[in-house]
Amino acid sequence: MPEDAVERVTLPAGLAAAEVHAHTLASDGMVTAAELVRAAAAAGLRVACITDHDTIPDLSEAHDVGAELGVDVVRGQEVTCVFPPGTHIVALFIDEPVRMHMSVEDTVDAIHDQGGLAIVAHPFMPTYFASMSERRLDRLLETRTVDGIEIRHTAPVLPGTWKRLDEYYAAYRERLGAALGAGDSHFGPADIGRLVTVFEGTGAAGLLRSLEQRTTSPLRGVEPSPPGWRARLAQQQRSMIWLSHQRRTGRVGKGVGPS
Repeated sequence: MPEDAVERVTLPAGLAAAEVHAHTLASDGMVTAAELVRAAAAAGLRVACITDHDTIPDLSEAHDVGAELGVDVVRGQEVTCVFPPGTHIVALFIDEPVRMHMSVEDTVDAIHDQGGLAIVAHPFMPTYFASMSERRLDRLLETRTVDGIEIRHTAPVLPGTWKRLDEYYAAYRERLGAALGAGDSHFGPADIGRLVTVFEGTGAAGLLRSLEQRTTSPLRGVEPSPPGWRARLAQQQRSMIWLSHQRRTGRVGKGVGPS
């Protein structure tokens, strides 16, 4: 491939690809929302879901850029549930931010109360924090249904995890909703589109319909040149220091939810 060529996701007619989990400078991403949308367009995506941690930024410029480039922008949020373990739930198609540090069940309810979709983020990671374990997911599904699960994601997992996740999804699909592929982009052009969600249609309306009808599927997408170690270090510093300070001072984390 020539150095100036841009790798793009290509799909048969009638299908399109979405990045359903992406971050910007509003939380621990390293690009603006508009820059992320431009990167999505360059990668051949038709939808970019902006899901910053515990906040929803102003997306007006991103919407304008998307309208020019043929990329629909979906308002979302990656919600941090109560500590420990601080499980993450991705909310899609919401208007109001969801308050952080509620139980997983209350978080799902708060998303559904405003007509949004609740997605289980990067499950079955080998960590106590952030990721939904199989045992905790069992408990959630006893009383709630969700709208989707990131059945393929870019977070580190142990050998055999994908097989275990596939088997779990097959057993509980009616309560887990749609199967998603999530790139969890933080660097825009350096990582967007690695794992995408394929859906029927072209824009946000098609993605929403496919999620509700459970016809989506994960797909390994492009392989952009990864960020360098300095960029990775800066992102980790932003995540662990700057974003933590934003939470402690109440600049992010406020929103709707049961009292």
